[in-house]
Amino acid sequence: MSHFICKGGCNGVADTPGTCQASDCADFEKDLIECSCEDGNHGSATEEGSGE
Repeated sequence: MSHFICKGGCNGVADTPGTCQASDCADFEKDLIECSCEDGNHGSATEEGSGE
């Protein structure tokens, strides 16, 4: 199932696209990254334009 994660250190996860809402996170208010992993390890998350 597709979900959206923050890679800024807060480990935030959301069911819908959006931005990080953790004010103490390095990626606060940055776009969440789409991930489609099923194991919760978020290994399938790629940042747009990163070439991953």
